[in-house]
Amino acid sequence: MKIIAALAIAATVTTSMIGLAQAASCRAQLGAAKAAILVDRCTEVSPATRPPCNADNPCELIISEIKRGCGLLAGGQPAAPTYCRNY
Repeated sequence: MKIIAALAIAATVTTSMIGLAQAASCRAQLGAAKAAILVDRCTEVSPATRPPCNADNPCELIISEIKRGCGLLAGGQPAAPTYCRNY
C-alpha cells in the first residue's frame, strides 16, 4: 500500500511539474529585469545541483524553489536572506 501511495504522489508531482513547464517563461510573464531578480534569489537559496533557476522557466516554478530554499535556511546557518520573509 505504501508503494502505491508513493507512486500516486510521484505521479501527481510529475504532472504538476509538467504543467508548470508548459507555462510561459518568467521572462515573458514579468519582463527581463524582474525575472532576473527571481533567478538571482533562486540561485542564492537553492541547494539543488540543477535548480530550476532559469528565466525560461515559469515564474511559479522559480518561486517555488525560492520558497523551498528559504524554508531550508529558516532558523539555521547560514541565515536566510531578508527577502525570504516575502516567501
